Amino acid sequence: MAPALILLVEDDFILRSALSELLRDEGYAVESAANGVEALRRVLQPPRPSLVLLDIMMPHMDGLTFRATQLALPAVADIPAIVISAVDPIRRVTGLRFASALTKPIDTARLLDSIKSTLDPKPSGSSTSGPTPGS
Repeated sequence: MAPALILLVEDDFILRSALSELLRDEGYAVESAANGVEALRRVLQPPRPSLVLLDIMMPHMDGLTFRATQLALPAVADIPAIVISAVDPIRRVTGLRFASALTKPIDTARLLDSIKSTLDPKPSGSSTSGPTPGS
């Protein structure tokens, strides 16, 4: 099975390079974009990313505008996104359905946990052992 493809959208070249290397070392395929305009072009082309890691403050098109645009496009609206930002993003992301929000400097263990839980969510509900109610 091919590794999950992560689209990393980050305008800081050094951070983008370091995160790309970290994610590749973890077994993910990684493509990157330096702003929301590049990310939008990329997300609309095959192969389709499994996840978007998205900075907020970027030139040309910020991460919030990218995400709002992505959600408005039915072909790519279901691709999950994790926001990474130098400012506390929680107050600013209402309605944009981010899977997770992390602040910089990035805690790599927390980032990897967020990616894993987003790409491979645990089934909701109770355990599958035993009879179901009413049976």
